[in-house]
Amino acid sequence: MSMEDTLRDKIISLAEAYDEEPTGGWITGDGPMPAPILFLGEAPGKNEVEQKKPFVGAAGKNFQRYLDMLGLKREEIRITNTCFLRPIKYKVGKTGRQTVSNRPPKPKEIELFREVVDMEIEYTDPKIIVTLGNVPLKRVTPFKSIGECHGRLYYNEELKRYIFPMYHPSSLIYNQSSEFHKGYEEDWLKLKEELEKLL
Repeated sequence: MSMEDTLRDKIISLAEAYDEEPTGGWITGDGPMPAPILFLGEAPGKNEVEQKKPFVGAAGKNFQRYLDMLGLKREEIRITNTCFLRPIKYKVGKTGRQTVSNRPPKPKEIELFREVVDMEIEYTDPKIIVTLGNVPLKRVTPFKSIGECHGRLYYNEELKRYIFPMYHPSSLIYNQSSEFHKGYEEDWLKLKEELEKLL
């Protein structure tokens, strides 16, 4: 059985048995194993579950733009999540119509996939892990908030890996400040410098 199949089987069995909170499907990671760079996201959204691929929605378009800026191709890097289920919440409007939206994964949902993420890191054997957002940041570093450490290389002694924390690409959608967008781009340029040293 391939590494990809091993991970997929574990994800399916965990996802299909989980019924403690509302969820809307699951995905696996994408890209080669091993790979020099592993991008670790939070959890899939609607588009990701439909296409069975991470970072293909609105945030994915931002992500792709910066990959292009650095000359990185998806087929050369591994992209995955901290939680492989799509965490959802239901809301009933004034008209009685029910809507479904994404929510951040709960600690128990992150814990559910701890072993899978660890296996994927081991199989990918990356020189660097780039965390996208607070959820993966807290999973592989002692930091509590991306604001305190984004754009700075950190070495995880336990994993024996370099970690480069970044804001989630969706933050560009919610934060329209030109200063934030400029800082986000600067973090990608810093990542480029670190990649040139490590790869």
